[in-house]
Amino acid sequence: MFGLSSVADRVSLTVVSTFMLVAVLLLSLHQFSPSSRIHNHCRALQRDGWWADKQSLLWQPNGCTLRKYSALDVQKCLAPSPAHTSTLISEHVLFIGDSSLRNKFYALANIINPDYMRTVSDTKAHSDLTVGWPAIGGAVARFIWDPYLSSNQTRKVLEGRAPVAPRVLIVGTGAWYLHNGDESGGVHEWRKTVDRLVLDIAALRDNGSVEHIYVSPISTVVPSALSTERRRTLNPDAISNMNAYMDALDLPMLMAWLRMTEGMAAETQDGLHYSKVLNNRAVGVLLNRVCNREVLAKHVRPPFLTTCCFEYPAPNGFVVLMMALTAVGLPLLIVLGRQLPAGAMPSARTLRQMLVFGGVLLLIYVCDRTPLFAKLHKSFDARVFALLIGLALAGGVATWDEDKSGGFLGRQQTDEWKGWMQIIILVYHLLNASTVAAIYNPVRVLVAMYLFMTGYGHCVFFVKKADFGIKRLTSVLLRTNVLAVALAYMMNTSYMDYYFAPLSSAWVLVVWLTMRVAPALNQTNGVWAKLLVSAALVSAVNRWHLWPFALLARLGVRWVQREWEFRFGVDIFIVYIGMATALVVVRHSTQLQQHVRWAQMQRWAMLLSAACVAWYFWFEATRKDKFVYNAWHPYVSPFVVLAFVVLRNSTETLRCHTSSLYRATGLISLELFIAQFHLFLAADTKAVLVLTHPRLWFINLAVVSVVFVGMCRLLGDASGAIVAWMMAVPSGAATAAAAASGEPTAGCADDIAMLELGPNLVTDTGDTGGDGRQTRVLSRLDRLAAKPRLIMRVGQWLRHVAVHSLGLRWALGLLALLVLNNIYD
Repeated sequence: MFGLSSVADRVSLTVVSTFMLVAVLLLSLHQFSPSSRIHNHCRALQRDGWWADKQSLLWQPNGCTLRKYSALDVQKCLAPSPAHTSTLISEHVLFIGDSSLRNKFYALANIINPDYMRTVSDTKAHSDLTVGWPAIGGAVARFIWDPYLSSNQTRKVLEGRAPVAPRVLIVGTGAWYLHNGDESGGVHEWRKTVDRLVLDIAALRDNGSVEHIYVSPISTVVPSALSTERRRTLNPDAISNMNAYMDALDLPMLMAWLRMTEGMAAETQDGLHYSKVLNNRAVGVLLNRVCNREVLAKHVRPPFLTTCCFEYPAPNGFVVLMMALTAVGLPLLIVLGRQLPAGAMPSARTLRQMLVFGGVLLLIYVCDRTPLFAKLHKSFDARVFALLIGLALAGGVATWDEDKSGGFLGRQQTDEWKGWMQIIILVYHLLNASTVAAIYNPVRVLVAMYLFMTGYGHCVFFVKKADFGIKRLTSVLLRTNVLAVALAYMMNTSYMDYYFAPLSSAWVLVVWLTMRVAPALNQTNGVWAKLLVSAALVSAVNRWHLWPFALLARLGVRWVQREWEFRFGVDIFIVYIGMATALVVVRHSTQLQQHVRWAQMQRWAMLLSAACVAWYFWFEATRKDKFVYNAWHPYVSPFVVLAFVVLRNSTETLRCHTSSLYRATGLISLELFIAQFHLFLAADTKAVLVLTHPRLWFINLAVVSVVFVGMCRLLGDASGAIVAWMMAVPSGAATAAAAASGEPTAGCADDIAMLELGPNLVTDTGDTGGDGRQTRVLSRLDRLAAKPRLIMRVGQWLRHVAVHSLGLRWALGLLALLVLNNIYD
């Protein structure tokens, strides 16, 4: 009903790939051209932005994400330098202006020294202020009350004659010229002050005495909230014209501060001064503009929690190697491959899949480890969440079709199951729904469902096939981990960051060991004792912290013990529930269906399952928070999972119908889950990737989704081909064997878990046409793979790899782009 033919599928993926290639090239020309000054988003941070969430006052600069600065971060950035430690006054941030700037000084002072705000109430309103760290000595920030920028003290600073020049200088004027026009000379005198300020700033920049200089715009006023006297003088149109005049003079305006006050009448009581929270956000913009390069330069490991005024680290050796292989090495091998002896290297098809794999990895790197594409903060919106889930549900209903091979937890049904769960998880991550306990809790159940299928699928295979071969186990682990491991090296992240891969791998090993020990018991009731013993041992290892983390640390693997033990322990029983379900289905399903009271048991099971689901949603919604729920989750999630299994298979119509949209999504669920960290999302899921314009949220979501799904399809096919080559099993033969036996294909991690990779498979000798393939039977089931002729392969590669002019240009061009990303200013 909705399925795409293989030809149409290839065409769609080609279109997506071509679109991404052209887009990256065009944006590269724009982003890294000599005239561009936007690549690190400093200017965008300083001048533009909007409120992504007015309720929580989440400020979104145009194209980058902000860092929330703590007192320690501010101290790292603004602590007095050795040259200033002996000076009595060594301010590093100096505000000069009126009450609007004073409120921003208060916001900064509250970060530097929260105790300071308890004593400031005794200070006169129109007076100078100073705040610092007592343990360090001297001043960190100072405020000079001078709304006209005309005092002797101000003139000394602006003319570079102050005893100590500040590192950061923020000045502002205008409101008092309007409010006291008769005394100050009004707008005419204000223009003279601003014109002189232009010359002063130019002189300070020339002598380099002040590192950062900014001009505060005049804040937007709310006439309805102003007093009668202020309403008469503080005209919004006049303020707008004054700000436009300063901006036209190319002053270093903090225009983002002005954008923050527009349309924010709820954040002011007197119509002129804004709330503490809003001033805190304004100071956050200032700190990100001033401190990001210095503070974040010392934090070069991802995740990069901010992309504003941030220089990404240079590409590591693995990235450079991948660039060389993708741009030069693999294309040459494809071209020259037919001149080599059969079996000396992978087939042309496998080489093309390797090329695709490397190309998509490089695309992911460019998207998330360079400033080429914008990144936005994630924020939760209940209406958007409901809309996206509704659209996904509508898509599933529209693609509902008949599955003639349907049965209890059949392949099509489990593919569909993984598909709709993955869609929900993507929406959940996109909208940062983890902050909402009523959504976080059910999503934890979705992870439990994945693990339930892991236990169920592997146990069914082991009971039916009794195949505990190392070859099959290795294939499963490689297929599960090849993308996660490659991304860990490529993106300089931790393998643990892609937690589903290590989690699934660990449980695969647990199931394999449980069924491998005393395999004769698998056909008797003794298997239940094995499950209980295994569950007890695994629980003890996790509870008593017996994982070999010390060994991993010695091997250089970054592994957070608490995070792993939480991830593993929160669903520690569900895999065994899946195994128990598999044993019941395999050994007793026929007897149960022939029981005289089977129909009655079905009705009661459906009724209890529906009640269980309803009870669960009441239960999880009434917990105090998600942390309280997590303590209950290992014990309540199995009931919900089993209830869903019963309801999904309760009638023949439900068993024999599935959604083709969800099935297609489920086939690449592993790639969707792992690649979302850097392609669908960004900054290791901490932000949202933007491929269009930052303000076009829904259009960007549509474009990113198409590109993301297309790239994951390519990654899925490429990963399967690479694993098949590594295991000396051609993916085409494996797929054919699986189709013939009714087993799932190698489309995702859990599919290959049920795939028999045993004898009678064809090895890949390098000829895609099939004429050069040699059929042979693997002598031992546990053999890892046919021994590769490494010496001959390496020798042939070294002999035939030469400098190809086109490939060399591609490699140098991409290398130059990535290098410029880190040195261009």
